This record gives sequence, C-alpha cells and structure tokens, in this order.
Amino acid sequence: MQDLAGELMSRGRQVAVARVQGVDDNMARPHRHGYMEIYLLEEGQRDHWSGGEVHRISAPEAITFPPADDHFSYSPPGVPFRRVVVYARPEAVLYPHVLDSVSRTTRVMRPTGSGLATVRGLVDQMLHTQEELGERSQDELRLLLTQLLLVLLRQEEVDAATAARETRVARVVHHLHGHYTERIELEALAEKFYVSRHHLSREFRRHTGTTVISYVNDLRVDQAWRLLIESELPVSQIAADVGFSTVTHFNRVFRDRTGVTPRHVRRERPAVQRPV
Repeated sequence: MQDLAGELMSRGRQVAVARVQGVDDNMARPHRHGYMEIYLLEEGQRDHWSGGEVHRISAPEAITFPPADDHFSYSPPGVPFRRVVVYARPEAVLYPHVLDSVSRTTRVMRPTGSGLATVRGLVDQMLHTQEELGERSQDELRLLLTQLLLVLLRQEEVDAATAARETRVARVVHHLHGHYTERIELEALAEKFYVSRHHLSREFRRHTGTTVISYVNDLRVDQAWRLLIESELPVSQIAADVGFSTVTHFNRVFRDRTGVTPRHVRRERPAVQRPV
C-alpha cells in the first residue's frame, strides 16, 4: 500500500493526510514512526495490532496511535475498506492538553450524529487544503488537526457519560427485579442511586421506554399471573405477596396489563393464555 501521507511527512511536513481504499491490502509486519497517527475508517472493517493487542474497528470508527508506537493493520479476506489517515508531529497540535490526551496510548473512538458529520467535514477540508496549498497548507492543517482531535475527544467524553447512564439504569433495573414486592417510592429510589427524582425518571424512560412504576407493575403482574396458575393462594394473598397494597389496585392494574381479571385467570387455568 502506497503511503502518500508518509511520503509527505518524510519531506518535513508537520501534518499530512491521505485517503485510500482497497481490498486485501494488508501490512506484513509492525512499523513505527516519530509522529502520531489518526486512522479514520470510512468503509469496511479493519484490525489494528498495537502494543500486543488487536483492536477491530468498523466504519465509522477511528483509532489513534501515539508517536513511536509499534502497530500494523489488516482486514478480513475479501473485505473492501476505505480510510483516511492523518499524520501529525506532536508540535503540530495547538493545545498541550489535547496532545497529552492522544500521545500516551492507543485509543478507539466512534464519532456519531453531529460529531460524525463534523469529523467528515474536517477531514474533507484537510484533504482539500493540502491539495490546494501544498507546502503552504501547514498552518491551516494544524488548526484543522486540533479541531479534529477536539471533536473526537469530546465524542469520547459523551460516549463515556452515556455508558455511565446506561450502567446506572441497569443497576436500577437489577434492584427493581430484586425488590418489586416491596413498596417502591421514586424519591427513595433516586436517593439510593444518587440522582434527582426527575433525572432518574428521564434516564429510565429513555433507556427502557417506560416509567419506573410501570416497569414495577409489569414485574408484579408477571409474578401474579404465575402464582394464579401454579398455586392455590387466594387472590388477596397473591396481591399482597407481589407488592400491591390493596386488592382493588391489584385488580385494576392486572386488568390494564392483561385484559382479564385475576379471578378469570384462576377460573380458566391452565387453558388461559397470557396476552403477548
């Protein structure tokens, strides 16, 4: 594979960029260079070996390699790919904190939404600037490079925050499955997970598609249905055992969820089928 950006760097450029596409165009062994590399995959799938680990990325993911990092890339047989590679010497990055973030270890990033659109726009602008200005492109490329890194790092922070929210909701769901027979109060639940009631409600609905109370009622009705079919417990006892404070409330919620009453299920078992 011809390394056009590498050739430009060998001529003393601070920043160089190139777009390449191919099939079965693989490196035979690791290589290293004294500048960082930003590898943006636009189409296909690519495996990257770095530091004894293999990172598989799929479009539109990106991977960054710090200076002097041993690495090489390859694709599964017959899988076409297209990528843009940006090479940059450390001094080309305008902000020290940005350089520090990308110069210590290999990082995999996945820009999405508006972040992805911004990344694509910056890459196209870098390619155009390099082609139009040649050796006079370096100042503008340094600015575009720093913008590109800022967007990628900001997207990484957004992804980390999203993962944290998803983890919290998963913990809430796990808690509800273990405690749905108890009294569930949204305020107390929010305090347990160190968020406000409003924040918990919004996060829970975003990730599950329903409210906390509706989710709990579904768990209670599922268990009540099983007990109505499999046990001889009175309906009133089942209502209390699954967490309802009154039989009236139990009957109303059960019918809303299933379309039938608890007594109908008990009377028609085992032939009665739970609506999907």
